[in-house]
Amino acid sequence: MKKITNNTGMSLPIAVWCAVDGYDHSNEENLISATSIMKPIRQIVLGRRYKDSEKEVDVDDLISSSMGTALHDSVESAWKNKDKVVEVLNNMGYTNSEDIYDKITFEKRTVKEMLGYKISGKFDLVFDGIVADIKSTSTWTYIFGSKDDDYRLQMSIYKWLNPLLITNDYGYIEFIFTDWSGVKAKQDKTYPQSRVVSKKIKLMTIEDTERWLEGKLNEITTNELLTDDKLPECTDEELWSSPDVWKYYKGASRARSTKNFDNEEDAIRFQMSNGDVGEVVHFKGEVKRCKYCSYANFCNQYTKLQLKGLI
Repeated sequence: MKKITNNTGMSLPIAVWCAVDGYDHSNEENLISATSIMKPIRQIVLGRRYKDSEKEVDVDDLISSSMGTALHDSVESAWKNKDKVVEVLNNMGYTNSEDIYDKITFEKRTVKEMLGYKISGKFDLVFDGIVADIKSTSTWTYIFGSKDDDYRLQMSIYKWLNPLLITNDYGYIEFIFTDWSGVKAKQDKTYPQSRVVSKKIKLMTIEDTERWLEGKLNEITTNELLTDDKLPECTDEELWSSPDVWKYYKGASRARSTKNFDNEEDAIRFQMSNGDVGEVVHFKGEVKRCKYCSYANFCNQYTKLQLKGLI
């Protein structure tokens, strides 16, 4: 069960849009999705252990996922009327419009068994043997490539599930940016030059993907025998942890720091070299992933991170 709150006072029509879950969930005991198996082992085991426990979520925390779902649905909906799609393709100058239409497949759910589990995955779209995933996200995700490895693994699992449909050894991430700026695009050529950008990602081989899946499933089986407090703790990388930072501000304004440091000593030394003017401000690091974990309240690592002031 899931208790839904509306602590920000969001209007009812929009709150319901955020809260209604159109995902095709399954209650099968040993079924695990392609996206779930990529999560930290502690999160996976706690999720399987407490899946029937009542959870509380606020509609404000569901906005991003609702926007992402809306974009996915909108793209698929645009392709549903063949006559209209063929007309648009013809207007775009394509002479093989009907062939193009027949080469695209949307959101096919596939399930395969492995080591006593059922692995399930539903890709966004496959076009002419190439898998693609639609991501509504910030431009920084694209610029730094911080999630490229996750994207590679996710699409590789889709290929492992659908080897006859997904035949190419690369896929595409279709970025739709939520914070894109036309001004920044004109000023900086390394910035995405359009609100929508495709990024080519080399996929893992079928064999490497299968080995990874076998390793993760064996991890799940082993750790399900452990008590909650003995489960492996999520790593800093898995927690999306940011380190402490000491920022030096030369002037009175804190709108922008002059220089950032990973330790106080270097920051103070730099301040002294600038005539001991300005100030050094310490910003504690924080953990971001726990906010998106439905089972944080059952996690003793989460409690420890709270006590340390990292959440």
